[in-house]
Amino acid sequence: MKILTAYSRDPDDPEKAVEDILGQLDLENRLLKNSAALLFCHTEFIKLGVAEALCKKLPFETAGCSSQCFAVNSAADEILLSLTVFTGDDMEFALGISEPLTEDAETRMEDAYRKTAASLSAGPSLIFALEPLMTSMGGDTITAALDRASGGDIPIFGTCAMDSGTKIRDPETFYQGKAYRDRTALLLISGPVKPRFFSALYPDKSVFAQDATITGARDNLIQSINNIPALAYLEKVGIAHRGGGIDVIPLLIDYGGAEEPEIIIMKEFTPEGALICSRKVQTGGFLNIGSTTADFVLETAAALCKNIRKDPDHSALFMFSCFSRNLALGDPMAETGVIQRELKDLPIPYVFCYSGGEICPQYTGPGETVNKFHQYALIACLL
Repeated sequence: MKILTAYSRDPDDPEKAVEDILGQLDLENRLLKNSAALLFCHTEFIKLGVAEALCKKLPFETAGCSSQCFAVNSAADEILLSLTVFTGDDMEFALGISEPLTEDAETRMEDAYRKTAASLSAGPSLIFALEPLMTSMGGDTITAALDRASGGDIPIFGTCAMDSGTKIRDPETFYQGKAYRDRTALLLISGPVKPRFFSALYPDKSVFAQDATITGARDNLIQSINNIPALAYLEKVGIAHRGGGIDVIPLLIDYGGAEEPEIIIMKEFTPEGALICSRKVQTGGFLNIGSTTADFVLETAAALCKNIRKDPDHSALFMFSCFSRNLALGDPMAETGVIQRELKDLPIPYVFCYSGGEICPQYTGPGETVNKFHQYALIACLL
């Protein structure tokens, strides 16, 4: 399998941007038997029609999502469009999009996988999942449904869509020129590919311990903490402000079992004072408040890149970092700069951008993985 990359910094002129990208790719001379593409871009490229115009010019299907603060090989910018083309004679690719996940989300996600996989002559070796960022449910619900539908033994890697601001109002997934706020886009890769996964997770020791128990919860809502509304409790400890929003601080929930504490990113509050979270929560969990610094973000990024460079015998690299990590930095491009510096001699193309939720397998033994939905993580996949 060969992997080609191209990018544009110009969302204002669709015709020029498309011409520039096609010129970088030279598809007439470089495509093999089967091809597909992933597109990651700032929301401006969707709003101004560049992403749709590009898809109409490509001779294969494309899936993707919105994001920001990119590094694509030697290029880096807050506003960028990146296109990654997969092409191979002995590879098959299948792309698809779910129905709206605003209702019956798990069934619709399972149906989307089965419908997409049906066009492959053999089962996929890797699933790329590009999920919407929705307040009505956590991203872990979508990941778990996809894991069930695929049998639990196929690695799933991907991200939740991001937009261009901290309010996270316009994240979109993307399939064949159309953008959606409530659907998951899929790319299934079938053939001789052996991905390797990396992750830097939030340190569970970096917490301010609280005498706090989740006393009311439903799906991805924390309704009460210590028997008072979640908003009232978080106001009391100083990380939420009625009418003023939420500080983007990770919460660590320990359910007291063998599992590691879950990292929860707060999204916003309901009018009743319940906390909308990034993933499912349960009553009885012990809640602690996380703390992080810019140094932690930059040091983990550098360390992960050093591990990646030890294994260069691959075709391409994808990296996603939780946007909450970005908010710990004074400079929004600081982590991007570390990635570029550490990977400057990497002999393969790579794409880095920010994420609203990270999907990355965790190793349970040699060559064995379990699919996980993360928060506050930096993840990577070598192909």
